[in-house]
Amino acid sequence: MNTKQLVRILLATIAGEISLVLFTTIAQEVIVDGVHFATSSTMDLILGGFATLVAGALAGMVASTLGGKDNKWPHVIISLFIITETIYLMASGKTGNPIWFSTVSSVALILSVWGGFYAYRQIKK
Repeated sequence: MNTKQLVRILLATIAGEISLVLFTTIAQEVIVDGVHFATSSTMDLILGGFATLVAGALAGMVASTLGGKDNKWPHVIISLFIITETIYLMASGKTGNPIWFSTVSSVALILSVWGGFYAYRQIKK
């Protein structure tokens, strides 16, 4: 791996992560007033959950745009960030959600980021 590839991976990871934070914030705090298992209405859970999945896919596409259509490293790193953040939030009790809800949400977000990766590959074919 040369320096140019490492720079592309770094830039794609940073842009993808910033996009993920921005888009999920819009999905979970602007479109609905938070997504919490115990306090959100069913409609807020559905709408916020769907918007979060779209946010993940868009972030995956942003990372693919900068990293290249076959470069999986930014998505691997972003996935690890999601896992790390979820573990931290659950361990510190900051989510206020059941463990299963946070885990399913995290896995769905990771899958949507990868969905953005594969969607971008299909678009570029």
